[in-house]
Amino acid sequence: MSGSTSQRMPRGGACSNCRHRKIKCDAAFPRCSNCEHSTGRFRDCEYPGRGFSQTEHLEQQIRELECRIQEREAFIARNTGGNVSLHEPYLAPTITQAQSIQTSFRVPSTRVLSEEVPLSLRKNLLSAFIPYANDIGFFLDLTKISTTILSISPQGAGSPPVTPALMHVIFLWGSRLLRQVTFLEPEFLSRATKSVPHILSHTTSTTPGIAISATSNQHDWKVLEAIQSHVLLAQYFFHTGRKLEGKYSVNIAISLVLGTRMHRIRSEEVISGQSQMQTALGRVGYPDGISLSGSQTLQTHLQGEKEAQCINAFWIVLALNSCWAAVEGHGSSLPFWTPEMRVDTPWPQVNLTHATRSGYTIQRFLSNCPDDAHSTLALYAKACILFEQAFELTSRYERNQSSHNPNPTSFVQKFLRVFNNLTSLTIQFTSRLPSINSIKDSAPSAYTQISDSGSEKRGLLVIHTLARVTIIWLYTLSENSPGSDECVNTHRLKAEAANESARMIDLVDVVFIDPIMAMLWPIVNHVLTTEIHRLEQRRGGQQNPLLYDYQKSVDLITKAMSGLAPVSPLMDETLKRMQELSRSG
Repeated sequence: MSGSTSQRMPRGGACSNCRHRKIKCDAAFPRCSNCEHSTGRFRDCEYPGRGFSQTEHLEQQIRELECRIQEREAFIARNTGGNVSLHEPYLAPTITQAQSIQTSFRVPSTRVLSEEVPLSLRKNLLSAFIPYANDIGFFLDLTKISTTILSISPQGAGSPPVTPALMHVIFLWGSRLLRQVTFLEPEFLSRATKSVPHILSHTTSTTPGIAISATSNQHDWKVLEAIQSHVLLAQYFFHTGRKLEGKYSVNIAISLVLGTRMHRIRSEEVISGQSQMQTALGRVGYPDGISLSGSQTLQTHLQGEKEAQCINAFWIVLALNSCWAAVEGHGSSLPFWTPEMRVDTPWPQVNLTHATRSGYTIQRFLSNCPDDAHSTLALYAKACILFEQAFELTSRYERNQSSHNPNPTSFVQKFLRVFNNLTSLTIQFTSRLPSINSIKDSAPSAYTQISDSGSEKRGLLVIHTLARVTIIWLYTLSENSPGSDECVNTHRLKAEAANESARMIDLVDVVFIDPIMAMLWPIVNHVLTTEIHRLEQRRGGQQNPLLYDYQKSVDLITKAMSGLAPVSPLMDETLKRMQELSRSG
């Protein structure tokens, strides 16, 4: 049974599926028993009068985002005459380099989207992309994907298929990161945005120089590649300051992981017939009306490498949604705290045996139950979850303040209990994080001259910053929350968390960073500058030893953001806003 039923179902209370099929409905919510065990098209259990189902909610969000994107594009076209001035973030290539690449990459617009990219250009684009793949959420086997993309002959047995859509997104990132070929970025952006929505319907035909093998599991791989492509596109849009389009891509990725039930991998709960490869966006997200139904199921085929990639895919999508929903202040599209969205999937990169089963993964973490999930990806997902929980708690408090609560005492008691538990868990989680100094320098990867340890250090910097900004939010909430006295040490504790976060920048070569940092560093900076002003006023102009320390941390943040601003429109935008606030403050 998926939920509780009412003791007596009111007349007309059956779900729309059962009414259509003329069968008895037990009215369980969010899914009745009939829909729970259905393996066909009756997968969305909806009750008239009870509001949107989760699927309908996602579809509505995506429709609204599509309308807003169209309005934005129409506005730009009206004000620019259709000619958009492109931002050139990197140094211009030499004339010889530019002419050489342009000559080898002249592709008439009438050619198909999967037209071959010259081998030499593919090598250069991959070399630029690989060092930062982990920073932007790449979860597939990068070595195999790279080998396939560079292959000039048909793939061998067992090689993963690589769709043109995924290649175009990888090349899009490569063209942005490679200084000499940024003029190709608009072309790859056009190819990526046109091909990614059709990735599930792409045929198995091969293209010159980039072969795609037709294997029995190709459909499963295409689902993973679709998720991967939307994750990379979302990060690209966030990086370039196009947050609306980034949110749109995240919502598509969420619908894919939920539609393929990646949130219930290795679930303790035995669910009959619920492994069908169905996607919530069969009618809306993909123009072709593609649905993932079929006799084969993703869950049935999960084993070994593919299972690990599916687990990684789910947690990356969840983390991406959690952190951006929180910093942007909008509701989550993957509310894992609701019964129907409960996550049973084990944490990424943990040891799994054939008999391993998992359940209530996030709830157990939030209840401070011990686990063996200490990989960088697992820590990143946990940090994002805590970050979003702090935002949700703040939103709950603000909603209570703006509405009349008939029982304020009860709310205060519940609020303080949740607040204290979350604060304690976050502090404990932060104290147990590995230090950035613990990462030993490693040898360069096969395709680049850059060490893999740099990516690990940047990943830990993001995790540490997320955890400390969560602490800052919680302390800020405690200053004005009901039933809690403002403590003299609150400002100091917030400043300490911010200072610790900023000082870590000096331990990392910040040549690139997860786009979320453009939203986190201004928060850290605001805490430090506020504390500097407070100390200056409190001391009556006398020098305080902490002032120099805090000012040095502010300078580190400014230096890091200034270094990234020329290549990241989002970082440039937030840096300018941060500096304006500092001047006005």
